[in-house]
Amino acid sequence: MSKDNSLTKPSTNTSKEENLPTKEQLELREFLKLLSDLQTTGKITGQQFRENRELWLHQQPNDRDVLVWQLKKLLSSETKINQPRSQPFQKPRRM
Repeated sequence: MSKDNSLTKPSTNTSKEENLPTKEQLELREFLKLLSDLQTTGKITGQQFRENRELWLHQQPNDRDVLVWQLKKLLSSETKINQPRSQPFQKPRRM
């Protein structure tokens, strides 16, 4: 007679499964990486980083997708140097 070892040995897979991040945790990690990339490239400030993180945490999944899409669009856009915009030529006023 052979014994069924699965009944006598405790399963070791449960402890590993408990430590796996949830889908929401993985999505948050990706979102924070996106925010970090935006901040590193100078496209958002630290304050904007914190505000967007708070937005993501309090939004529904569909709304999160829209926020991620907007930020990815910002990341892929060219970095524009903030230069003062000149006014179009205007005739001097007579007083």
